[in-house]
Amino acid sequence: MRRPGPDEARGTVSPAGLLAPERGIVPFTGRARELAELRAWVRSREPVALRLVCGLGGVGKTRLARELGRRLRRTGWTVVHVLPGQEVAAVEGVADARRALLVVDDAGFRPGLPAMLDALGAVPRRGRLRVLLLARTGGQWWPRERWTSALWAGSTPSVTQTALEAPLDGGVDVAYDPALGVPVDRPDGDRVVVAAATARFARALGRPAPRVRYEPAPDRRPRVLDLHALALAAVLGTDVHDAGAALGVVLDHERARWADSAAAAGLPADAVPGPVQAADAVLAAATLLGDASPDGVRAALRRVGARPEAGREADVVAWVRGSLPTVPRLGELLVARTLATSEDLLDRCTRDLDAGQAFAVLGFAAAMGLDRPGGAAGERDVTGELIDAVAATLPARTPDDLTGLLRVTRRLPRSSGPLVVPVLDRLAHRAAELAQDVGDVAQRAETLSDLGAALVAEGEPDAAVTHLREAVRLWRELSAEDPDRYRPPLCTALNNLGMGYWAVGRHGDALTVQEEVVALCRAFPPGDAPWADAEHARALQNAGVSYTELGRTGEIEPAQRASLDLYRRLAAWDPVQYEPRLAAVLGNFEALTESGRPEDALPANVEAVAIRRRLAADRPEHLAELAWSLGQLGTTLEALGRYEEAGVVLVEALELQRRLAKENERGTRPDLAGALSALGALHSAVGRADEALRLEREALEIRRELAREHPEKHLHVLAHSLSNLGVTLARRGRYDEAVLLEEEAVAVRRGLARENPRSLKYLAQSLCNLGVRYADLGRFEEALEPTQEAVDMLRRLVREQPEKYRTGLAEALANLGATLLDLDRAAEALLPMREAVVMRRALVLENPDRHRPDLALALSNLASALSAVGDNVTALAHAREAVEMRRRLAADLPERYLAELERSRAVLARIDAAIRNPQAPR
Repeated sequence: MRRPGPDEARGTVSPAGLLAPERGIVPFTGRARELAELRAWVRSREPVALRLVCGLGGVGKTRLARELGRRLRRTGWTVVHVLPGQEVAAVEGVADARRALLVVDDAGFRPGLPAMLDALGAVPRRGRLRVLLLARTGGQWWPRERWTSALWAGSTPSVTQTALEAPLDGGVDVAYDPALGVPVDRPDGDRVVVAAATARFARALGRPAPRVRYEPAPDRRPRVLDLHALALAAVLGTDVHDAGAALGVVLDHERARWADSAAAAGLPADAVPGPVQAADAVLAAATLLGDASPDGVRAALRRVGARPEAGREADVVAWVRGSLPTVPRLGELLVARTLATSEDLLDRCTRDLDAGQAFAVLGFAAAMGLDRPGGAAGERDVTGELIDAVAATLPARTPDDLTGLLRVTRRLPRSSGPLVVPVLDRLAHRAAELAQDVGDVAQRAETLSDLGAALVAEGEPDAAVTHLREAVRLWRELSAEDPDRYRPPLCTALNNLGMGYWAVGRHGDALTVQEEVVALCRAFPPGDAPWADAEHARALQNAGVSYTELGRTGEIEPAQRASLDLYRRLAAWDPVQYEPRLAAVLGNFEALTESGRPEDALPANVEAVAIRRRLAADRPEHLAELAWSLGQLGTTLEALGRYEEAGVVLVEALELQRRLAKENERGTRPDLAGALSALGALHSAVGRADEALRLEREALEIRRELAREHPEKHLHVLAHSLSNLGVTLARRGRYDEAVLLEEEAVAVRRGLARENPRSLKYLAQSLCNLGVRYADLGRFEEALEPTQEAVDMLRRLVREQPEKYRTGLAEALANLGATLLDLDRAAEALLPMREAVVMRRALVLENPDRHRPDLALALSNLASALSAVGDNVTALAHAREAVEMRRRLAADLPERYLAELERSRAVLARIDAAIRNPQAPR
């Protein structure tokens, strides 16, 4: 749906129409920094310069562009707000202008944008031309323009990109308004914006200005449109405090008004079949289809089955045209709520569409999905249903159809809803089949790369690699002829090929192509950063994973940090597209916790949770990622010894996973089991064994079922649950059950280690645990073999990656010493025990909270061994140190450490007695 032009916006409008930025009812506020950047951009010396401004609906993109245009007109600039369908004409119309600015709103869903970009390079001109593109996200459509448009043939026009965030800056750029009595040049944040908007709306509607009780949320900043809607709702008589809900209140007011005015125009409430009011149904259909012409409105009436009163069709058409929402987000909210209440109406709106209508509906649905307009509680999200229904109708027979399919797939962001990804994957199959028959080389290469990525997602990596390699070959041919033009899609295809190689286990081949992308991206000229950085960041992120798989540990962190830096810049340009990826890269730093550096992982974990919490507040599909990030944060806090904080975080993660499991039981089972296991392990570690047993048994039951269905995916975590439950049962004294579980875990992990050496770490842990379980049962001879095997295994691993495995080796050495002591081989026990104490002292210096309990245990055991060989004087010092350490631990966490304190006290008492009475039998 297009915005009205300035002249169209001067007529009589409904209260909701006052929100349209074209009317300027509320003074332009803030954005001093953004305006300064834009004014510097327009004054730059390049003959042609493009700038893409991204931001969700309602943050103020259009207001900012109109304010820029207003200021530029005062200095002699020609400013054109380009209407849909007028893209090429707008370029031609400013060919002779000395200084011109073209503003293209909703650029991502403008069918005429490619032709406009071509015209920018083809139409001669005398002066400077600036093109300001406004979009909710650059998505995949923006990178594609780089190599498909003739604009870049033989030249490199200046292209910059930025994002418009919801918060306003500190300044309000209007003068004191004596007519309103509102001093708005010294703002007090959002309250001043609301107060100014309230006064303006009240004056426009001839009503008194109410006092609005608005308290800004400390963790969220509302969009400008939400603040204005809050003010308008107050003027209309509704007391609402949540800015996020205000637009819905305004819509409810409009719907009540529509019901009366539609009936007066000849459209009674029951003029449309089904449960939806006729006014809502007709306006929703016309808004969705985006054609406000008289013929377009008549088509919308027929589509929904509307029956105007006899002889009143012209009046109804006029009413519809005058009542259509002029604010895109309000129209999206209307469509979302209306179609959610009637499946029949949704079917009518998506049936028998021509190609132009289908593209309009897809664009509308994708934009709606990005913003996810709020419906009433319990209403379903119709975004995916709209896209699914319309995509199935797209033709796929001719070269023009292929061009249309590719345009659609690039303009449907994968982030616009959980049902969009499978739709895009199906379109990838259709486009690839058509391209092989009617496509040119670039189209064949592009569709094969898309198809390969889809096949990887569908679990067919071998077939994917075949298509991806062919796509890379075709792009290499094109890039050899015109490297500047075709280097960007070559990088995309190579990244996809690396993903395919990784999926089939060819990690070395994956790394080769990932490193090639990194080299190619570093060769891009600086002006191509908007096109290069995304593929560069992706290649570095994936290379870090490949380095991990290949054991090249020294290269993992530099690659991930370089990727993180790029994704930070990308998220500043286009948060909708790249903030989720930024959070994903931050999540990869969990590897630092596994490598014994939780203190370094913590800042990344905290930031990932903050990003995903903000995303999930508006878009429920991010809840799963939030739960995952919370789990990572909890694990890191536990590794730092911050058990209480870890418990709070892991409880939240489990609650989220249970909520998600209710909506999609089978699809979320692995994540639910992971959350159960993580919280169970924490409860077990802090002495809450009963709670731990309940959670760990539930996790084990889920993982046994998963491992039966897909052993290659789930055997590793099954072993994890077996071992964890065994530890907890042992802490409850149920040793017979515990040993059976750990024996099963060892068997599973031996099989996994034969296939993948990375499983050796976990096999060593299970071997250590098995030795302890045998010792618990008094089977000391049996305990020695697995414990010694674990020590030998971990010594080899420590030589390769000391930071990652030294904690495990210290534990294994301590267990070996304890086992030898149990076998009355105290002299032999001293060597591994002393080595364990030395290692744990070093670890305590790095992370006292995490490693002090283990050091206390090692000291107490070493004291017992020294006493056993008659060195009670040396033993006494170690025993006292262990008691003092455990006394401090028990003061902070008595349920976890009191029993251990008593054991250390018993050791100390025994040693003290031996010193006092050396002749007494030991």
